[in-house]
Amino acid sequence: MKFWKDLILSSCRESGSSVVSVTILKERFRRKGTVPYCLNTVFHDMLSKRELCSDVLLKDHGKTGVYGLNLWTVGQLIKTPLVWSYETVRAITGFVTFNESDSYIVKSIAVEHIKIIENVVATHNLQNKTMKYEDFLFILFQSSNITRNGVDPPIIFLEREKRLTTKTVIIDDTKTFLIKFASIDGIAQPITSIEKSIYEIEQRENRLMEDITSIEHDISQTMEKVRQHIQNGQKQMAKTLLKKKHILEKSMQFKITALDTLQGILQKIHNCQSDKNVIKAYQLGTDALKNVLKTSGITIEQLDNTVTEMKYVLEQHNEMLSMISAVPIDDIDELELELELGDLIDMKLTESNIDKHNISTPALVPPVENRPSNAHDFDTEIEK
Repeated sequence: MKFWKDLILSSCRESGSSVVSVTILKERFRRKGTVPYCLNTVFHDMLSKRELCSDVLLKDHGKTGVYGLNLWTVGQLIKTPLVWSYETVRAITGFVTFNESDSYIVKSIAVEHIKIIENVVATHNLQNKTMKYEDFLFILFQSSNITRNGVDPPIIFLEREKRLTTKTVIIDDTKTFLIKFASIDGIAQPITSIEKSIYEIEQRENRLMEDITSIEHDISQTMEKVRQHIQNGQKQMAKTLLKKKHILEKSMQFKITALDTLQGILQKIHNCQSDKNVIKAYQLGTDALKNVLKTSGITIEQLDNTVTEMKYVLEQHNEMLSMISAVPIDDIDELELELELGDLIDMKLTESNIDKHNISTPALVPPVENRPSNAHDFDTEIEK
């Protein structure tokens, strides 16, 4: 049993589809003209263990929706859990023994395809971007081995989980199926009329660019023909083609002007979205600051009182410093001190028999050993 289950999973991965049937698997596993006859038993076991679910919800039973699905069955799929029991399948299909041609969805493969699709969306930055369903399939088929037959189950499951949203619109009398994926860990929002308008403008922008490229190619070919006619001496034909060239250039200039206008409109729309985000950020910041001030208990009145009190305290402190600096430390005159000091020096010089006019003469200073011991320190200071 494990061997056949692993083989079925491996076959689904290689084929790029989670939708299988006994008939399909018999042909895939045919070897030397022999097919396995145990697949019915394997399918019964996988159904009983909730490893398979019926694809009856993917079949077209008349009036179909955007995926080619029956509207009732789509509703049932959206309302029904991803994991189905064997009894649920039996209740929907109405029988216990199934036909070998009946198709079933391998749950584990569908989950793998869901992860692949989400990785492709993240890699190509397709979150919250409205795009044509066929354009997304083109990107998906280039980035993975999921086939057209295998893309429907994961897409429907993603829509059921609100990871993507879809909408059918009429553009230029043509029914177009739009799809938009949710952001990372987000929920897909419905496609708005603004997003639909942006998509239409982008499509017209692409068509204008294609038209301009085509006209440039026509102008190049026309000039080549003009040169050939000039070489062949066919001046009238060359003149006619030159008129055609001027007409093409005027048409191209008109389309270039229209393209510039559309691109300017798109840029303004995107700028509005950016401005909206900036304003939202401002609002969030303002609300946060209000909450912080409210939580801290700081008010204008409280701040005003605090500042007034601080000014009063600082004025008192400055006044105290002024009063302290104004108090005299002593009342002694510095000039009197200097005069008294000079008199003392003169008296000491007289006692030591030193002429104060010859203080700077080293010869008049007696040797250190001949000086009185009690005048040693003072005489040393005088010599210095």
